Amino acid sequence: SVRGSLFADEDDHQPFYFKCSAIDTNRLFENRDAKNLKRNLKDWLRRDTLYLVQEGNGYNTHYLCDIFFLTKNREIVLVDVTGLDTDDQVTKKVNKHVRFMRKIAGNKKMAQKFKWRSVVLAPGLKGKDTVEVPEEARKSIRVIQGRAARGYLRGLQQIYRYTRQFEEDEDGEDEEDG
Repeated sequence: SVRGSLFADEDDHQPFYFKCSAIDTNRLFENRDAKNLKRNLKDWLRRDTLYLVQEGNGYNTHYLCDIFFLTKNREIVLVDVTGLDTDDQVTKKVNKHVRFMRKIAGNKKMAQKFKWRSVVLAPGLKGKDTVEVPEEARKSIRVIQGRAARGYLRGLQQIYRYTRQFEEDEDGEDEEDG
């Protein structure tokens, strides 16, 4: 497994401590509509697992994220990686996260006893802190852009490669036993 903290920055944000022991695919939403958040997340969502959103083959693109994980503090962290490269475009994406966080904050049934957080990675944006997150959402949403976002993406890519390496070894062992 790979252990570390993700998405810490020099602002008020605390890092998300995460130990990646597995990578899996799944979805938090049935389709693009935030109203269709899957029920009973506690039945399948596991700590120490990095989830890649299931897309294609009949699945729509995901409503809010490309990657998600559960921390030991019961935080579901949505990671939205965007190829958008203007402040206005990324601000629209951030506002979608703001609307979701407002909706889930007022709905305990929807939140399912989890805390919800969002990280928007915008590697195409130059500079630092050019996209503003509204004051009331700053504890739940953070935007990481430019060089810092590219650094996190490289780190996530390394976690993916490292974890997949062991899965391939295990797959090979099964074939030899058969």
